[in-house]
Amino acid sequence: MAKTFSSICFTTLLLVVLLISAEIPKSKGNCDHFLGEAPVYPCKEKACKSVCKEHYHHACKGECEYHGREVHCHCYGDYH
Repeated sequence: MAKTFSSICFTTLLLVVLLISAEIPKSKGNCDHFLGEAPVYPCKEKACKSVCKEHYHHACKGECEYHGREVHCHCYGDYH
């Protein structure tokens, strides 16, 4: 009986690991590919993110970043 129980536990654990590893490639990814700038003046994080989604369909984040003394809305995405 103990051998059967051990076999069932091992099989269950193996299935869980396979299911989890199969979902990893479907996750969002790094979102670190620069797509371009979006016209947001003055740059606010929430507005930047929404304008990035409108201009770049692959955008997953928008960040206000400094270039010298100016702040620009940079859009980042991940291509699948």
